[in-house]
Amino acid sequence: MKSSCIYLILPLIVFCLLIPAGAAAPTASIASAPADTSGTPPQAVTAYINETMALEADLNWTSALVITTQGLAWYPDNAELLCLQAYSYRKMGYYQLAVDDVSRAILVDPRPVRFANRGYVYLAQKNYRAALADADSGIALNSTYPVSYSVKALALQGLGRNTEALAAINTAVSLAPDSAHYWHVKGRILAARGDCTGAADALEKSLEINPDYVLPYPGFGSAAGDLAALKTVCVTASAATPVAKSPLGWMAVAGVIVAVVATGRKQSSCIQEINFFRKVQ
Repeated sequence: MKSSCIYLILPLIVFCLLIPAGAAAPTASIASAPADTSGTPPQAVTAYINETMALEADLNWTSALVITTQGLAWYPDNAELLCLQAYSYRKMGYYQLAVDDVSRAILVDPRPVRFANRGYVYLAQKNYRAALADADSGIALNSTYPVSYSVKALALQGLGRNTEALAAINTAVSLAPDSAHYWHVKGRILAARGDCTGAADALEKSLEINPDYVLPYPGFGSAAGDLAALKTVCVTASAATPVAKSPLGWMAVAGVIVAVVATGRKQSSCIQEINFFRKVQ
């Protein structure tokens, strides 16, 4: 009887171990804050902001959450602190908490970067229509801000609108040609369109610029992983001409990249966005 119980319990244990870290809510220690905020704040809001930026630059998301939570207890409507907290939440996979924080910041002070940051969270949640709306809102405020076009490209790709997605990411690349992320996104979109050569060139360009660039959210997948998957599928497709000519063959290219991303999922750091320290302001 005890042996049979073990066989029943083991799958449950394995399932629990496979749940992504971001699926759980932050612990009470992360969300700790001063119990009494009736007196004078212990430091200016800029001190909380600068300390958080330093911690996030070191990818210390947990400590950054502690500082932003303490700061927001004294300055609850500060848009910069809200966005910084949302940034750490996104890197740790707490997507709804990130959406809530950025949404509050947008109400206080709407800026293109804030719509873009919330857009990336929506992308992580696969809420492509909401991400597209945020990208368009950001572009309406500033048509030369490249991050908005990256969000738009990924949202359009998620909706199956790859031709429009390619146009959007080309705009981002033209505005910021040295961004490893934008070339990575372009490679993904070209792969989805069936352009193996163009996709490989774009992914190699991303790796040439920065092979270790940090990613927008957990599970996004690296350019190196996407390139390896692309080369495998393209070689297979070229060896079987009927498959290569079939639209299903090109769908397999994008499908394998998605599979590699899913199976190779890990807690990754933040995206290499243009001038991180300006993006929250």
